[in-house]
Amino acid sequence: MSVNVPGFKSGALFEQIKAGVEGAPAAERAAMVKKVNGVFEMIIKNAEGKEQSWTLELKKEGKVYAGKPEGKADIVINLTDDTFQDLASGKLNGQKAFMSGKLKVKGNMMLATRLDAVLKAAKNAPKAAPAASPAAAPAASSVEVPGFQSSALFQQIATGIATAPPQQKESVAKKAKAIFQFDVKNAEGKVQTWVLDLKSNLGVSTTVGPKPDIVITIADKVTCIIAL
Repeated sequence: MSVNVPGFKSGALFEQIKAGVEGAPAAERAAMVKKVNGVFEMIIKNAEGKEQSWTLELKKEGKVYAGKPEGKADIVINLTDDTFQDLASGKLNGQKAFMSGKLKVKGNMMLATRLDAVLKAAKNAPKAAPAASPAAAPAASSVEVPGFQSSALFQQIATGIATAPPQQKESVAKKAKAIFQFDVKNAEGKVQTWVLDLKSNLGVSTTVGPKPDIVITIADKVTCIIAL
């Protein structure tokens, strides 16, 4: 069923996202659902002031449809037709949109950091079978900690470092030359430490090692907003 709603420029984009998500191989779609694990309600306002909801259900089945979620959304994002177009094209990033008031988020804010990856994966979904892939890069060790929304963000960083080409890792280490310690406090008042080593042993861990060059104490929710 088409999700292209007349009067909304974003309709064609959601149609493309739907094709990318629902048209992906079963294993690929299952991996996306496992990684994102959330239901997004996108409320778009067009130039005439009319609002339309689209749902990205990426928690159980992996599907996209026009209208409100069949159950409860984990995150609700309000924005205009033009803003969504700019976000999807890369003209505007989520952090600037949020800080300028063009994007309003309600619910699990950490999921907002995963939306960009979902949009890119769906828009760039291969139309034909890909060529044989080279040997997979070693997977990053898990640094996710239950009870912290920031957990998924640090896992993304860890994966990015683990899968980056050697030259890129060397370049990052050369520029940063520092070990960052993040002490994150969640809504329950618990504190969890993540260490981002961009100095010697590049990677992310939950274990405090060598003395950090920078210690950052921050709230879980604020970390999520910065990551948008």
